[in-house]
Amino acid sequence: MKIKIDRSSLNDWLVYCGVFLYIVVSILTTTFFSKYIPGSFVHLISILSIFLISLHNIIVRKIDFSVFGAAFTLGIMSLLIYFSIGSFQNYIYSLIIIFLLKDFDFEKLVKFILPVIISIFIFIILSSKLGIIQDYIEISATRIRHYLGFRYSLFSSTIMLNIVALYVYSKKEQVTYKSLLALTIAVLWIFLQTNSRLTVLSSMALILLAILLKRFPKLLTRIRYLLIFLIPSYIFAAVASYIVAGKYTSAGSGLRAVDNFLGGRIYLASKSLYTYGFSWLGKNIQWVGNGLNADGQRSTMSYLYVDNMYIQVLQKYGLLYLIIFVTLLTIALFILYRKKQYLLFLILSILAVHAMIDDLTFNLYYNFFLVLLSLPFATNSTKFEKETINQL
Repeated sequence: MKIKIDRSSLNDWLVYCGVFLYIVVSILTTTFFSKYIPGSFVHLISILSIFLISLHNIIVRKIDFSVFGAAFTLGIMSLLIYFSIGSFQNYIYSLIIIFLLKDFDFEKLVKFILPVIISIFIFIILSSKLGIIQDYIEISATRIRHYLGFRYSLFSSTIMLNIVALYVYSKKEQVTYKSLLALTIAVLWIFLQTNSRLTVLSSMALILLAILLKRFPKLLTRIRYLLIFLIPSYIFAAVASYIVAGKYTSAGSGLRAVDNFLGGRIYLASKSLYTYGFSWLGKNIQWVGNGLNADGQRSTMSYLYVDNMYIQVLQKYGLLYLIIFVTLLTIALFILYRKKQYLLFLILSILAVHAMIDDLTFNLYYNFFLVLLSLPFATNSTKFEKETINQL
């Protein structure tokens, strides 16, 4: 008897291993495990991840003109990051990985990485509760926040949002009410531990979307002509972020009430714009937030942190980088809409709005949907065809 080995499946594991290594190590560096992880090791793992994914592309992909377009765009974005910061940044690794994944089946990636993220997430939280690593507790006059092994309270809630979004996409209308109930309980437990209101609201919005699609499977298809207005979601969010932050100093009680609900995010973005301004190529700005170092110590410098992803990218990496970033995601939304990938389209749009209050979504290990940043360069025209047929 001959045993047939699917070589394409074996080649896919090069990608899975590369993505696994990068995501797991990146998440661990945001926890108190980071004190045991040397920076050189993080660089080594990132390079190994890139090598494995590159090897897959060399084996199964043919070189075409889209490779040059992707490489050129990647080079420009990487150079902008390098010149704005003045040094090599780990974020460049994630950009390289994103562009290397441009032709890999996104749904297969999601089905692989979702249980990985859930497993490492549970491991970190259990480690903090068992005393293996620190569960830092922040006590203020208004709330008590557990960091759950992470170096800031928002890290765990943002990973939970990523898990919810990935799960809703992977299951689509086949999602069960029991699983959604379990997700809701998990989200609420994270909220009770971290008091991260805004991120929890985004998670609940995705769960509500899943319930609606479970009840009305053809809902997004029926309202597809309304969804077209969401294609420029990232453009609207970026422009609105700048306008609102710029007008804060002359704002009335209404905007100040919104800012109070958002935890002062608009005020801080406005103050940062006034203090540092922005340029075409960015500036090496070192904001000071509530995050802790690997030893659980907080900075004693004056607090000023920008939670708005668009304002942070604008100031740190420059207007040119923000334009490229927003343009690629806008094109990705257009492609998803044209391919009738309405659920993925809507999730990406929701994350565009969430990015106005959470800069963490700029990182691949917090927002795996950033893989779609390279969608405009994808050469596999049938990438979404199977699922598109199922939606019709």
